[in-house]
Amino acid sequence: MTKKKRTNPPVTPASAPSGERSPWYSTLKIEQNGHAVYLTTIPIDELFQFCTVERRHENPMDGFQRRLSSTRADEIAEYLNTEGNSIPINIVLSAQPEAEFRHIRENKGVSFKRVQSAFVILDGQHRMWGYHKCPARHRVPVAIYEGLSRADEVRLFVDINTKHQGVPKALILDVKGLAGSESDEEKLLRELFDRLNTDEESPLLGRLSAAQATSGKLSRTAFNTAVMRAIRGDSLRRVTSKDKQYELVLKFLRSFHDELEDKSLVLKRHFFSAIFDLFDEIVKKAKKEHGSVTPVSLKSIIQPICNLPEDRLPKTQKRESLVDVMRNMLNSDTSISDDDI
Repeated sequence: MTKKKRTNPPVTPASAPSGERSPWYSTLKIEQNGHAVYLTTIPIDELFQFCTVERRHENPMDGFQRRLSSTRADEIAEYLNTEGNSIPINIVLSAQPEAEFRHIRENKGVSFKRVQSAFVILDGQHRMWGYHKCPARHRVPVAIYEGLSRADEVRLFVDINTKHQGVPKALILDVKGLAGSESDEEKLLRELFDRLNTDEESPLLGRLSAAQATSGKLSRTAFNTAVMRAIRGDSLRRVTSKDKQYELVLKFLRSFHDELEDKSLVLKRHFFSAIFDLFDEIVKKAKKEHGSVTPVSLKSIIQPICNLPEDRLPKTQKRESLVDVMRNMLNSDTSISDDDI
């Protein structure tokens, strides 16, 4: 279903005159370990111009935030401008003395003086810019601290970015299908992953870990990173049937598994990534030299790179180094002499 996008023109910041006091915003006050925090929502055009970010590269003495990524802010703006999308997470602000921040318990409201740098953004600078760039003019959920020193602000910034562990990327990839937010590539990768992990003929049967990194198994993140290079290549893109795409990947993996003396290499991230870097070259070489892409033709191509002698292995077990060695071995039978010219 096509998503509808709001196209309201942005309201200019002039709607929130500088120097005057803001309206009273309904708030919920909470106290946590000696800190007063005020939870409220404020229209973006009544907030944005009165916030500042102390970035480390701009203020080496007192700054603590990272650089702003315009690309990320644009992505957030586009997301917020699409019907059905929402970001309920609070942006964390620290009210500065010049804001003359006030809370009235009787009417459960907060107000501040509209001055430049009334608030320092402790967390959520990209979301704040996303709200600002979004054509739909939203109210912004904020958590406002009062009376913090610069040391307190930096400590909170560090705690927010270190104490709160993010969800593993593998789990996000694993549940994207449930959310209906997969790209075509992500969907194909998920289908390949799931089939290879459950197919009795697959050398990866039961050896793939879907939602987290697990010792002795290949994670979904590592699988996707490697196989993505293959599905973007010419060979797989020309195969229109998903069953045939799967069959080709399965033959490719089984050929390696059959030829390897150390079968566990198929589960090693650097080795798995390296062979899929060479997927297109190997498949095309098999077709060119043998007229078809069968297990027999694939094995004849990959034999030189399956059990590399010790003196040919790169000193550092990195994908790029291994790919270079393997590529040289694949093409070692092709040399040029005087007679060829």
